[in-house]
Amino acid sequence: MSNNYNRALAITEAMRASITIHKFIYHILITEEEEVDYLSAVDLTETQKEFFTEMIAESSRGTKYTFVDADNAPLNEQCVDLVGNLDDDDLFLRTSERIAHNFKAQHDKRMADGIVIVTTFSMLVNLQPQNFVAIIKLDYKPVLQQIRDEDDPTKVSFEEITDSLLEEKAAIQKRAIIDVGDSFNWDVIAVERGKTGAKQDTDVAIGDHFKNFLCVRLLEDNTVLMRRAISHSKKWATQHEELIPSDVKARVVSYMEAHDAQSINMDDIKELICNHDTPETQSRLEASFDSYMDGIGLNGAQFTPSRNSIPKKDKKTKLKTNMNVTVEWLGKMEDVGVKQETRNNRTVITITADNVDDIS
Repeated sequence: MSNNYNRALAITEAMRASITIHKFIYHILITEEEEVDYLSAVDLTETQKEFFTEMIAESSRGTKYTFVDADNAPLNEQCVDLVGNLDDDDLFLRTSERIAHNFKAQHDKRMADGIVIVTTFSMLVNLQPQNFVAIIKLDYKPVLQQIRDEDDPTKVSFEEITDSLLEEKAAIQKRAIIDVGDSFNWDVIAVERGKTGAKQDTDVAIGDHFKNFLCVRLLEDNTVLMRRAISHSKKWATQHEELIPSDVKARVVSYMEAHDAQSINMDDIKELICNHDTPETQSRLEASFDSYMDGIGLNGAQFTPSRNSIPKKDKKTKLKTNMNVTVEWLGKMEDVGVKQETRNNRTVITITADNVDDIS
C-alpha cells in the first residue's frame, strides 16, 4: 500500500453522500445446500439503487483492518480484478461467484440463509472519484421480494422494498468495504451484527469465519491501541493481589484523558500503574508488565489518545453478584465511596454515600 501522506483516515459523511453504484449482483446462500444459487443479473430501479447506496454507506461505519498477506489473500486479488476492470461484465459476474463461493466455504452450518451482495462503487476522496468494492451478507427478511425471470431464472428484479434500511438494519449480518488502492490507511472496514459498540475496534469486532474469509487483521491505529492498552492493563492487573484491576483501568483512562491529543507510550502507562512504595514490588510489577505486554505485542507501542474515542463502557466498572445484584461506577473505587474486601471467603462490598436515590 502506498505511503501517500494525503491518504484519508476515515470515510466522512461527504464521502458517503457521493457514493455511486457501478455494478451490482447478489447470490443466494442456503445453508443446507452444497452449492450457491448463482444469479446472472439483478435489475434495480432508482429507488432500489438508493436503498443499496444507503446500505453501502452504513457498511462504512466499522472496524479498520489490513490484509494479513495482501499478495496471497484471495479477496484482495478478486477486488483488484473488479476495480481494475470496471466495465467488464463477464469478469464482474465470474469474480462475484468466486467471492460468494469462498464466503460460503468459510462459514459453517450455523450461518443463516440469505444473500451475499457484491458491488463496485465509487465515492469522492480528496475531491477525486475513487473505486471500491462492497460485500454485504443480508439475512432473509421481508425487505426484498424478488421476482425471477420466467425465461432465465438466474435473472431477478425486486417487486418492492417494504421497509427502509434504518428499520431493517437487523437484516445486515456482515458487511465490508475493500480499498485495494491507496485512498485510505486501511484495506478493509468490516462490521458484524451484534459486535458493534464496545466491541468495535477490538479483536472480537468480527468473528473468526468472517475474518478468515477477509484474510485480515486489526489495523493498529490510535483507537485500537488506546482501547487495547486500557483493557490489557486491567487484565494484567488481575494477576497481582496488590492491585485493584478496576482502579488500574480507571487510572489508565484518567491518564489518557489528561493527555488528550498528546503522544504517549506503554512505558508511560507502566510507570503510572506499577508505581509502588516498595522498590522490590515495583521492580517485580514492571518486569511482569513488560512480559505480559511483550506476549500480546503491545510493549513499546506509542499512540495519541483521544478523549472522545474512549467509549463510556470502557470507563465504567460493573460488578454482578451471584445474588443478581449489579454495582456500577466510574473512576477509582475510593473516589466514589466503594470498598471491596474478602471476609471468611465471601466478598463484601461497602458503598458510602451522602444519599441514595431510587432510579428504577
